[in-house]
Amino acid sequence: MNTHPKILLIDDNHDTLDLMEMYLYKEFEVITAMNGFEGLKRAEDESPDLIITDIMMPIMDGIRFFNSLKKVEKTNHIPVIAITSFVKKITKKSLINMGFNGVVSKPLDRQTVLDTVHKVISFSMEKVNPGYNDSESI
Repeated sequence: MNTHPKILLIDDNHDTLDLMEMYLYKEFEVITAMNGFEGLKRAEDESPDLIITDIMMPIMDGIRFFNSLKKVEKTNHIPVIAITSFVKKITKKSLINMGFNGVVSKPLDRQTVLDTVHKVISFSMEKVNPGYNDSESI
């Protein structure tokens, strides 16, 4: 049984999924989905501790995915980090104001991804488990 926090990655680009998985696999259990619809099903079935989703995807984009996720009682508590090619501060601020727990800009930087994931997971786990220390799980 895997005791690492579980992260669901959602992106329609195989290269991005592979890169993110390479960044995260040592510390987290990683599962993937290729679009928002698939991501919703995986979120309900797998109950991840965190979701990282691209914003621009065919079939169901990251905004529609996020809004749908938050409407379902079983998944509405899961923190979500957005991945976006839009690097304007206004875009990041808009996504945070919508309820995203973090935003990472493309091109993806390993340290930025890991720092954002650790921050969001620590905050989320602390809310559920007062006294939780992220360094204990690493």
